[in-house]
Amino acid sequence: MKVIRLTTLLDFGGQERQYISFAESDMASLQNEYIFAAIGHGGYAEEIIRKKGFEVVIFNKNPKISNLKNIWTLYQWFRKVKPDVVHTAAAEANFHGILAAKLAGVKMIIGEEIGYPNHSLTAKIIFRRIYSFTYRVVCVSKAVKDFIVTNKEINAEKGIVIYNPVSSGRKVEKHLANEFTIVSVGRLEKVKNQSLLIKAFSKIKDTNSKLILVGKGSERDNLEALIQSLKLENRVIITGFVEHPETYLAKSHLFVIPSLSEGFGIAVVEAMQQEIACLCSDVGGIPEFIMHHENGWLFNPTIESELVAHLDRIIAMPYVEIQKIAKQGRLSVENRFTTENYVEVLENLYQNKL
Repeated sequence: MKVIRLTTLLDFGGQERQYISFAESDMASLQNEYIFAAIGHGGYAEEIIRKKGFEVVIFNKNPKISNLKNIWTLYQWFRKVKPDVVHTAAAEANFHGILAAKLAGVKMIIGEEIGYPNHSLTAKIIFRRIYSFTYRVVCVSKAVKDFIVTNKEINAEKGIVIYNPVSSGRKVEKHLANEFTIVSVGRLEKVKNQSLLIKAFSKIKDTNSKLILVGKGSERDNLEALIQSLKLENRVIITGFVEHPETYLAKSHLFVIPSLSEGFGIAVVEAMQQEIACLCSDVGGIPEFIMHHENGWLFNPTIESELVAHLDRIIAMPYVEIQKIAKQGRLSVENRFTTENYVEVLENLYQNKL
């Protein structure tokens, strides 16, 4: 069968990392032919997927839902390529791609929710109709499925939870810094809530500790201004985009994700695979693989004082105790989110077995 996997962008981010992990699977073992596509621009993920031998199509269109011309563009492409399956992911790709696939007569249409859609009442009604054209809607966590079922955009039978595959990445030998070092990996966007982490970090007792923010995004200027206003220039670093964040993870004592919303949390699992202790927002899919005080720690991302208290307590712990949590974290995700498991489940779905 010919399968098109369509998303909004193929640059960097959680969805792109899911595609990269898939592309790292053994092509010879795949049952289907795969084409990856993006309505908007390509970039980092596009290049990697191409190098792995997969066909990639970049439309370079304005991906906004209001740009209805995208439906016609995709419809024409689907009619030409004649896919057996169209699997869309992310809001814009779901909207344009599902409608175009339906108009083109594609036999199997699958949508995918990668986070929590902030839909108005009108948008909920529209997506309820759009999702009625799908065979299934993949949800990257139980929390995401529960959210869109509660919103009445799908019924429980239509939704299926398939956790993201997470590449184990390069194993990097740890070289811990002398100062207690905290690392956070993620896009620099408001929803990722790095400003809370910076503010909390400014209030912890250990004034020798360091904070490294790995990522790029529209909030970088604001975050740098905040760092300056708190006089943290010598203690907080923003690296920009890094192809191999495990290089920084190897230097860290603690990984922190302060997001206000996380559909799944790929960066967290990647840190756990590197045996780094994790302190994360108690949101979305993260509590589905982190158990508080067992294999990591959770906090409310809207309460700064709670994060400060957690940081102070963890920094004051003997490092051997932090390592115990880190080891439990690694063991708890080991072999759980493999690409092999993901591909098997996905191809069973395409074969109408799920």
